[in-house]
Amino acid sequence: MSAIKEKIFNHCRQLVNEKIAVLEQSMKDYQEAANEDSKSSMGDKYETNRAMMHLEKEKAATQLNQMQKMRQLLDTLKIEKKAEQAAIGSLVTTEKGKYFLSIGLGPINYEGEQYFVISAASPIGQAMVGRKVGEVFEFRGGKDRIIKID
Repeated sequence: MSAIKEKIFNHCRQLVNEKIAVLEQSMKDYQEAANEDSKSSMGDKYETNRAMMHLEKEKAATQLNQMQKMRQLLDTLKIEKKAEQAAIGSLVTTEKGKYFLSIGLGPINYEGEQYFVISAASPIGQAMVGRKVGEVFEFRGGKDRIIKID
């Protein structure tokens, strides 16, 4: 396993854990705000604020659920093996960018380099999976060549 792949993997885990912590705190804050509002408000204003806090809490809960699923997927990745073909857990370098096939986290910057953390099920992930070094794949009408797979 390449050292950079392990570092990117650990960085992704850290980012997901940080997002989970923020979402958990947001849910607590929304609950506290709703509880506090019930102590000091009456009538329509109370109901409106309470409904808004409930909606925000539900939104945070949905996002938290997604982040927890991402963390579970990261926990199951086998990144230590080097693959001949691009697969989930691969760090794929192409002529146009660097991609970590794992979860749909999006672009991240790590040590001054940009990496796209993408799901293997995403359209570009599907275009890469199964390809070998030197092979060309098409995505959104453009072509890209795989230079390296870690």
